[in-house]
Amino acid sequence: MRYLSFAIALLILCQTMPAQRLRVATWNIENMFDTCHDEGKNDFEFLPSAPRRWTSGRYWHKLKGISQTLAAMELPAIVALQEVENDTVLRDLTRRTALWSAHYSYVITDSQDERGIDVGLLYLPEQFRLYCSRGVRVPSMEHGLHPTRDLLYAAGVLPAGDTLHVIAVHLPSRRNNNAASRQNRELAVNTILELVDSINSISKAKIIVLGDFNAEPGDAIFSMTSSCLISIVEQDRNKLRGQMGTYYFRRIWGYLDHILVSPGMKDMVQGRACECRFPFLLRTNRQIPHRTYGGEHYMGGLSDHLPLLADFLFPAPPK
Repeated sequence: MRYLSFAIALLILCQTMPAQRLRVATWNIENMFDTCHDEGKNDFEFLPSAPRRWTSGRYWHKLKGISQTLAAMELPAIVALQEVENDTVLRDLTRRTALWSAHYSYVITDSQDERGIDVGLLYLPEQFRLYCSRGVRVPSMEHGLHPTRDLLYAAGVLPAGDTLHVIAVHLPSRRNNNAASRQNRELAVNTILELVDSINSISKAKIIVLGDFNAEPGDAIFSMTSSCLISIVEQDRNKLRGQMGTYYFRRIWGYLDHILVSPGMKDMVQGRACECRFPFLLRTNRQIPHRTYGGEHYMGGLSDHLPLLADFLFPAPPK
């Protein structure tokens, strides 16, 4: 009888333990270059001597704004960042702005992208205990195409004991929308799918794929991923009506940034992913993203994209 009473008490305790929130976010931070030339990279337009006059003052102004944005987002446990030039940028962001007190760690790719932009991942070690990470190359050059950004794969353990696999991406642009750009995008998506398959071959894993897909809801690439990944961004264009999104182009809002999850995580998602429309991220006269540059004209904003975030609930760890 004592054992039965103990089992019932333990069951009640497990049922009443609060779930733990995990907040993840993705943000294309629009040409986040430092002010020094990286050998072998075409980063000359973002130097102090270039027509854009990308100075130290502008560099630190932008880093400060990014740190303030992450604070306003309540410091997500995992943040994928696109268009980051190098390790120096993430070190300055996490160690030399007010963000230092959050104790973010980071990993970053080292891609063959001709301009030198990479994909980075910030994470809070107490919420995501990283145990491995690596860049995954998209075989663009093997197919006679321009090199693109690597995928960034990271795996870590959550406080509840779950292993979480994260794939941060910045897919090739649809610029010119010709056969070569479509082929490069398909190669990138197939590389994602191969990586997801390799993770799932070990177990039915918890996987989040997030970043700048350079693709609107309903794009063909989401048909390619639908067998193993579920989008938590609204995919029905009729519901969106061009009024919501992370990117504004030709007077229409849309989502180029997305968060996809493995089927086993579907019930952990709290609603859908949503963009952050903080007033300081928008141009006050038009309520559109306050970007850093318009052509060569310095506008003083942070990015032409808005951040996208989502919350997940995981069981709390046993006490």
